Amino acid sequence: MFLPTFISNAEFQSARVRPRVFFYNGLVETTPYNVSGLNFLAGDSATTTQETTYPYVDHYTTGSVSTEFPDAGSDSLLFFNEEPVYGQTPTGSLYTEYWSKYIGLLYEPKTRLIDCSAVIPFADYVQIQLNDIIEWRGNHYHLRAVNKYNLKNGECQLELLGPILEGALDNQFTDL
Repeated sequence: MFLPTFISNAEFQSARVRPRVFFYNGLVETTPYNVSGLNFLAGDSATTTQETTYPYVDHYTTGSVSTEFPDAGSDSLLFFNEEPVYGQTPTGSLYTEYWSKYIGLLYEPKTRLIDCSAVIPFADYVQIQLNDIIEWRGNHYHLRAVNKYNLKNGECQLELLGPILEGALDNQFTDL
């Protein structure tokens, strides 16, 4: 991961840092070029070598096996696609693959935070913890709060957050 630091103005204030994820796409052949440097093993003598390849690192995975540059089947490591230096702009990204449904549910007013009533026995009430997963009307939700609990009959008000995405409960650990 690379965190670039940019100067935003004449007072040398830092610009906003935007983390980037890079993917190594292999070596790209190019016309021969010279690389000069010091050889510390040979007593700091200057050396020059000729290279014909350079490492290609970008924000996109390579597409098909036959190409080293991104194509429509590549995956973008950015949350929103940008124009790549080489190749075509991919159709998918980290955002579309992993986050779009979650963000949509998180900001949907009908599914974000639900207030409901419940009857919870006292033995269960003392074991409930914040963020427990609760099933309500066929969906699973995270428990955010238990309010106005009545010790006589177990009636209370619940705040639930969710629903939890499909597949999120598939890899849960169970007590032995």
